Amino acid sequence: MNNDRPYCLSIGGYDPTAGAGVLADIKTVEMLGAYGMGIITSNTLQTDSLFIDVDWVSIETIKKQLETLMKTYDFKALKIGLIQNFEMLHQIISVARYLNPQLKIVWDPILKSSSGFNFHTKDALELNFLEDNCTLITPNWNEFETLWGADPEILIERQPKSSILLKGGHRKDKTGCDLLYANGQFSEIAGEPFGGKSKHGTGCVLSTAITTYLTKGNSLADSCTQAKTYVEQFILSNDTNLGYHHDNK
Repeated sequence: MNNDRPYCLSIGGYDPTAGAGVLADIKTVEMLGAYGMGIITSNTLQTDSLFIDVDWVSIETIKKQLETLMKTYDFKALKIGLIQNFEMLHQIISVARYLNPQLKIVWDPILKSSSGFNFHTKDALELNFLEDNCTLITPNWNEFETLWGADPEILIERQPKSSILLKGGHRKDKTGCDLLYANGQFSEIAGEPFGGKSKHGTGCVLSTAITTYLTKGNSLADSCTQAKTYVEQFILSNDTNLGYHHDNK
């Protein structure tokens, strides 16, 4: 199908506030000049500051939707957010890789909501599979510690095929500065703590902005840098916990 915008796919949860999850992802994709599509993995009961409960969508439904969309539309990249467990994540990535081996896959490892609701433990985690099949993984500092350990230098030892972006919001030495591991090397993406200001859904917005820039053909480093600028504008957009999206093409 012809479209003057490239297609970008988000797989994640439905947040009724539209601050996070697929609704926030679609806002981000559209604002950055691509055409957003979404597959819902869960229906959440939450506000911008409270996570109450979640109803999960079956993996069979998710895979059918993924197969239908990928056989119809030409996706250069997709982002995976909230999923029920690591086994389902493995299946989603396997289907996507089978349908398009060149697809760029960004995984935002949502292990716990900002309000403290736990989604996952390391049970059934196949870290080697994720490192081999994701283009980019975007943990915050706490998520990185859960998945890999406390010291980012472990990546030099493991030499994952995937790139890793350690988001700096929880970083103790340089709060706000992100750390990108790619091609065996670390580089910093400068940022500010903004006096502790944040927004509901910043991780979703950042990972989706990166995915959108990758969809549009930008390099990984450039995609991460431009997405950082976009999410900083999102954080500073107002004084509430729900951010506004601004044109940053």
